[in-house]
Amino acid sequence: MFPKEELFSLTSQIVRSSRSVCSNISEGYRKRQYEKHFKSKISYADCENSET
Repeated sequence: MFPKEELFSLTSQIVRSSRSVCSNISEGYRKRQYEKHFKSKISYADCENSET
């Protein structure tokens, strides 16, 4: 699947990126009364989702 020499770093990045999606969505939801902050966090989540 992944080259052996890159296995740890690639899988680590996938795990961190996928966790970041959930974190950004939940933080954005908690701050939903602040429209700019909400949009910013949802945008970060979308970017991390694309990366993953």
